[in-house]
Amino acid sequence: AQLVDVREAADFEGAYLAGSINIGLKGKYATWAGSILSHDAPIDVIGDCDEEEAVMRLGRIGFDNAVGYLKDGMEALNDHPELIRKVSRITAAALAEQVSSKGKPFVLDVRSEKEYGIVHLADGYNIPLTHVRERIAEVPADRPVVVHCEGGYRSAIACSLMTQAGRTNVSDMVGGIKAWIATKLPTVPENTMTC
Repeated sequence: AQLVDVREAADFEGAYLAGSINIGLKGKYATWAGSILSHDAPIDVIGDCDEEEAVMRLGRIGFDNAVGYLKDGMEALNDHPELIRKVSRITAAALAEQVSSKGKPFVLDVRSEKEYGIVHLADGYNIPLTHVRERIAEVPADRPVVVHCEGGYRSAIACSLMTQAGRTNVSDMVGGIKAWIATKLPTVPENTMTC
């Protein structure tokens, strides 16, 4: 089954069921569910009292393979800590410090190629979210990886896809490139985007 956690990114990354994918209900849920999920495998939803809405909205875009949801959400796992995972979160300022040090992380930008072309981090590597699964081999497995997008929604999805594939050294940059620019950190070209 496909385990789809529809909670906000911060809640998901704080504690999630191993193997689940985060596609937040409050973002572009239908768009990303349609791009990431398969019609060929059953879908189980994990949420915070919004599971029925999540299943209904999946049905509206042709996913009639939603078979159920985790009763009581993450509370159902209170007695099963071995099934819970976390994704670390990092601020733009903390990432800037790491990027300028030895052993710097691999910075993965999951925005579209067009967005990346407009402005990006000097050390960023672009793999659009829709291609993360098929191009994961391009992301080093022997270095810490920091993922970002524009504001944090897509990067949470990408982090969940990477951890689902067995990557454990993944962090999400809080606030995405908007937070990086708001912190007045350098970009290529130099700070062409305003928040």
